[in-house]
Amino acid sequence: MINHSAQHSPNSTNVKALKISAVLIFIYFFAEIAVAIQTGSLSLLVDAAHELSTVVAISISLIAIRLAASKPTVKRTFGLQRAETVAALVNGFLLLGMAAFIIIRGVQRLAEPIEMSSTPMFAMAIGGIGLEIATLFILYKGQKDSLNIRGSFWHVINAFLGSIAVIIAALFIQFAQIYTADTWAGLIFAIILIYAAYGIIRDSIRILIDAVPADKNLDTIEKELSAIKGVVSTHHLHVRTITGSMQTFSGHLVVSNPLNSQKVLVEAKSILEKKYDFALSTIQVEPKELLEHDPREI
Repeated sequence: MINHSAQHSPNSTNVKALKISAVLIFIYFFAEIAVAIQTGSLSLLVDAAHELSTVVAISISLIAIRLAASKPTVKRTFGLQRAETVAALVNGFLLLGMAAFIIIRGVQRLAEPIEMSSTPMFAMAIGGIGLEIATLFILYKGQKDSLNIRGSFWHVINAFLGSIAVIIAALFIQFAQIYTADTWAGLIFAIILIYAAYGIIRDSIRILIDAVPADKNLDTIEKELSAIKGVVSTHHLHVRTITGSMQTFSGHLVVSNPLNSQKVLVEAKSILEKKYDFALSTIQVEPKELLEHDPREI
């Protein structure tokens, strides 16, 4: 039986927040899609489509949280915790797909603008803003520590910005009869989506390829470990993110006197866990006679 000290149970508050958000947004989606079809508004249609993609994104997040809660086994020593990172990556690509859809529809609409009523657009956007502010408030705390929930959080942020864009477009239509404002609002929204998707996809890939976390400097860590009294050199230093804010460290410390190994180990773990907040640090202390080649130097 594997008992991994870094294993965390899913945060029930986050799960509840995601479920409530999904239900609220799904109900609003049906209302918005009906008004979008009635008015012919591209920005409303885009916003409605994004509301649906947000529901899908939240559903993926919930499935990932359930998978990540799986207990470690002899074949999966970290369980399925990276399922949340995979979910975030999927959500990032969903955002990119949404942006592509908006751009294609926007270019088509610029060539053939249509007249539309601004009142239903304005009313739906105001309702959407209220819903999205409530949803952002529900998800805000959880997205700080979970890339998976951050993906859903950003879906809602973009829906919020989409509602703002719809209101601006409705004002241009109402007071200046500039019907292309609806299309331009959708295109601007697409650019915001691409930016959000890039950040989520980048962070997800960094985790999946075991890149050093952006908030950690391996050179600085190496210097601090090398400065410990009795340490001759270091090698095989690795820092990675398992999921969310759970980061691990592993490395070898070469000591001049094997009798000091325990003291060196205690000081090294104190630095790594207290100063750098690693959830798990695995250190091998070895004499010069057992020095191995660091693969980074081969």
